[in-house]
Amino acid sequence: MTNDTTGTTRTESTDETEHPASVIAGLRAHAHELGTCDPTTDIADDALPEEIGDAAVVALGEGTHGTREFFRLKHRLLRWLVTEVGVRTFAMEANAPEARALDEYVVHGRGEPDAGLADLYFWTWQTDELLALVEWLRGFNEGRPLDDRVRFRGFDAQYTQGAVDALLAEFGDELPPALTDALHLIGDDGTRPANDDRVEARIDTAERVIPRVRDALGSDGQARRPLRVIEQATAYKRTLVDWEAADEGSDAESAAMREALRVRDRVMAENVARIEERADGPVAIWGHDAHVNRDRHAYRAFEVAAPSMGSQLAAWYGDDYYAVGFAFGRGSFQAIDRTGDGRGLTSFELSDPVPGTVESALDEAGVGTALLDLRRGGGDPRLREWLTAPRERFSVGATYDGDPTGYLTAYSVGEAFDALCFVPGTTRARPLD
Repeated sequence: MTNDTTGTTRTESTDETEHPASVIAGLRAHAHELGTCDPTTDIADDALPEEIGDAAVVALGEGTHGTREFFRLKHRLLRWLVTEVGVRTFAMEANAPEARALDEYVVHGRGEPDAGLADLYFWTWQTDELLALVEWLRGFNEGRPLDDRVRFRGFDAQYTQGAVDALLAEFGDELPPALTDALHLIGDDGTRPANDDRVEARIDTAERVIPRVRDALGSDGQARRPLRVIEQATAYKRTLVDWEAADEGSDAESAAMREALRVRDRVMAENVARIEERADGPVAIWGHDAHVNRDRHAYRAFEVAAPSMGSQLAAWYGDDYYAVGFAFGRGSFQAIDRTGDGRGLTSFELSDPVPGTVESALDEAGVGTALLDLRRGGGDPRLREWLTAPRERFSVGATYDGDPTGYLTAYSVGEAFDALCFVPGTTRARPLD
């Protein structure tokens, strides 16, 4: 099969095989060929498992935060969910209040999309691929009845600045000066140094002041959401401070890591559920595989894990939660350099899948750009054991040090995901100028 991105070719069989022939045959049998990542190429109605169109929440993951083909294929799947399934709410792993600017753009055409992506803070979303997705959402919405337009939401809560700005803009004149001064103090958009000696003071101030702000504003519904975001972000920041303070390699450090993972994923799950409750129809969400999978969020290189966002959503929604993971065989991606060379955001290359991984099996199977139906595959005797046993997968978040063996996460892929998209060859996501 020919990879639509790199033009490299895999043969259907080799003299030396790493995985059992029965497993390879099973993978091929349950792979829905997609052919291309090009978002402008339509997906046939019968090209995907029917369960994906029946779910209340469809989660589109990614094995790295910096892969162009993942973003383009997710865009393609989202188009199908919007046009064929009726999804009218799209939510990203991004701070909730800051996502409002993009909602204003895709729904009403107000503002600038590149500025809206920058307002999300994360370099991961400041790419040509995400800009193309936002522009498509705007084009789809234009001229449609207001209640039939796709809304853009965020479900993360790592920072307080957007929520603080929203409170001050709406209620600044109603609050005593002491409270508005305190709100200014606790605003954080991620640009302050992590070791800023005022971070604990901001956390303490937020924990003390937010109940007073809530009392001052009473039952006003407009204040409820930003106040909740500040509480969520503050709780997460507290876990990061505890993590930073713990001795390296100690039990306290492991406990703090676990708590940080637990708090953030729990918050995101609660926010997705709240978004789904208010949505008119199914919801599509976008985040890293570590968050959307049904199993757990594991911290690589440490024996530390906590319930993932996806595991909590799966517990609440059952089969109405449909998680799609994303994997690749070889190629490039972008991440923050951890090699010590000081290159910042840069491109890394993976020449071949790490032996023994899920990616190496899919590469050997030669499925091409495809979606593997894991729900159906789990009932195939050829795949039942292979999908159930813990197997390593390559997974990169914001940072990378060039050694793929340090970025392997082991779990049962059949229990973690309902489907897995595979792209044989990849390129780096393209940062916005």
